[in-house]
Amino acid sequence: MSPERKRAPWQGPAAPGGAGRVRRLAAIATAVTVAVATPAVAVAAGMTSRTGATTYTAGPHPCDEHGKPRHRGGGDCETKHPQPTVTVTETTTATATVTATTTETATATATVTATATACGTGVDSTQPNGMEQYLAALVNGTPFAGRRPNINATPDNPNIVSGPANTPGWTDLSTIAGYPTNSPVCDVSVDANGSDAFYKIITQGGSVYTLHCAANGTALVCPAPAQGNVPQSRWTAVTPQP
Repeated sequence: MSPERKRAPWQGPAAPGGAGRVRRLAAIATAVTVAVATPAVAVAAGMTSRTGATTYTAGPHPCDEHGKPRHRGGGDCETKHPQPTVTVTETTTATATVTATTTETATATATVTATATACGTGVDSTQPNGMEQYLAALVNGTPFAGRRPNINATPDNPNIVSGPANTPGWTDLSTIAGYPTNSPVCDVSVDANGSDAFYKIITQGGSVYTLHCAANGTALVCPAPAQGNVPQSRWTAVTPQP
């Protein structure tokens, strides 16, 4: 009987077919690395990392310790190389993000109070006889009294006079006692009868006042002077008010 031929055991990469297997294993490790690394990039925002490691586990050996087949018909007793086993370790770190939103609404309310110093302008007149005309004028909320004489002889006479001596110009009625100061004056009117002329005003608040002036046919005097037991005239609120 011829002595049994024994195959030398695999001595590292120099063994037959060893270089090819090493390249195949390297390719497997690279594929595993790529397969593991790719999801890590996709979830980088979530701070998830994966690492791969490759270990080898020897499969069942078909030969016994003497190099003979363990089973009949086993064929040549070729050394089987270890099968690669891939172990993947995944580490996941969860990060909580808190977003705080603050909304503030500031509302500013401005109150504007407008105080009118005058309601406007206006004019009124009356002719108690053929010799004279009495006038009332409102300028920027201030009432004035005037008289236009000699209208029969000179109907176009433009001259305005007032006062005991028929002084040229108008009499400022806001300077007379009793004149309302708590609300602007918005209108003025005048009427005359005999030796009396009466001026009326209405305020923005709706109050009506009256003033008696002396009109004796030769002059207009506001307010009417005191006579006997009758005191000098003044602005007086009518009763009742409208």
